[in-house]
Amino acid sequence: MQDVPGLCKVVSRADIEAADWSLTPGRYVGVAPAEADEDFDFGQTLRDIHMGLADLNREAVELAAKIQENFEELGI
Repeated sequence: MQDVPGLCKVVSRADIEAADWSLTPGRYVGVAPAEADEDFDFGQTLRDIHMGLADLNREAVELAAKIQENFEELGI
């Protein structure tokens, strides 16, 4: 058997006893190490997100105006 960080770990009874007999996986498994993406461009990703958000905000304003117009047509 082999440990897989963030997924599984082989422990002895002594390890379990030392953990006050807790079988909660988080006590033993931990979190898998983050994988580094050398090609990740944070600045470009942030710009893309900002542009997408700006588009969604414009669409939200248009939809809100259309909803208001529909309510006014209904006399509400």
